Amino acid sequence: MSGFKGNNGMSAYDVFRHRSLYNGFAFSESGEINVDPEATKNFWFIENMLHGRIREKSGQISIITPKMDLLRSCKRNTGGAPVLALDFVSDAFEHMIINHEKDRLKTTGLSDDSAHLSKLKVHAGATDASKKYRKSKAELRKRFLSYSNSIKEETDKISSFESFVPLFMEFIVPLLEAFPATRSSYLLSKSSSPMMSGLCLEIASLNHSEDGVKSKHFLNDRNFNAYRVIAAKSGFAIDKNAPWRLVADIASSQMLEFAAKRVPEISTAEDILDYYFEEVRDQYDELAEFQETMTRAYNLLISTNSVIYEKSVDSDQKVILNTRIRTTEPHSSIVSRIGNDFWYEKFLTVKNIELGLGYSDLEVRKMANNASDLESSFDRSRATGYIKKRMIPIIPSEGSTTYRTFKIEGAKDTPKEDSQALARSLNKKIY
Repeated sequence: MSGFKGNNGMSAYDVFRHRSLYNGFAFSESGEINVDPEATKNFWFIENMLHGRIREKSGQISIITPKMDLLRSCKRNTGGAPVLALDFVSDAFEHMIINHEKDRLKTTGLSDDSAHLSKLKVHAGATDASKKYRKSKAELRKRFLSYSNSIKEETDKISSFESFVPLFMEFIVPLLEAFPATRSSYLLSKSSSPMMSGLCLEIASLNHSEDGVKSKHFLNDRNFNAYRVIAAKSGFAIDKNAPWRLVADIASSQMLEFAAKRVPEISTAEDILDYYFEEVRDQYDELAEFQETMTRAYNLLISTNSVIYEKSVDSDQKVILNTRIRTTEPHSSIVSRIGNDFWYEKFLTVKNIELGLGYSDLEVRKMANNASDLESSFDRSRATGYIKKRMIPIIPSEGSTTYRTFKIEGAKDTPKEDSQALARSLNKKIY
């Protein structure tokens, strides 16, 4: 099959039908179903969706990002801003281009009039996760301001940070699953992208939701099979749902060879993850970031509506308009004035919802008290380490092989329920 037509403008039924056809036959050469084509990655249906953003080591799930100082500019880009990827990925792409050029010159089967596969040029590479997260937080503040203006009678009653907190939680809780507030949860969300991994490059700027575009410019292109072969020989897989996206297969011998040329000690995919990536929750104090999110929202509300007019009636039954001036409070003052129990409880409430862990309010309060005690007795690092072990990300979609790997032995529940049960079992340990 070659004429795929799926797009997001279709009805739900038609989207399902056409996406199913694409998933089954997009890379089929003989007309038979080929759900898992060789040397491809599928970011829609299986665990690859978080390729380069999570890892499992010694039973611990980490949320990772590439080390920014190890990104390098790729050659043969479209001439705009530099396109970045991890240095060994950039090397592999340069190798791919050179070999593609050699094959094009010596092979009569390759067409010179292909829009994207005659001469390979990179259009997009690594996106800055921190920059994307800052934009997400800015959008969250914008939404909060709009929300607070829509219930001005309620917000006008706020006189302190303490009275502000219930309103803020009321605003943020419904948004968390689709609009995570904390950094690590954002990296696991649909707002995030495989392009944040530093392992992906795109050789075209096309619409990922248009299956017809994929057919026209790649799947039906005379050069497509040669492109697939040369990509695999250079250590790349192809994104099944965006054939112009190359994904470094860090477990392949070819990609490991490029990495070893940069860092001779590297011999396995785990070595690449150790050297080139860092655990987000070790690099950033997410509790401090969340405190900043809350205090900034509070001060934004106060500074935007600092003058409040309140009506009262005097002894002569005359209506008097009183003016009340609200002033902001420094972030440091709020944080130091309010105890750790409060901050941990609000933070863990948010994480619990973002990750879909299903802890009860009582369990959240218990964890908050434990974390607060650990910080008081030891330090913040000990407390955040405790939280990491309890806020286990529920990763990939239902039915993926990673879920099966982490299923609790003998459980009859859904994968999500299994993950929730595993998180709860860890919380019963005494620390």
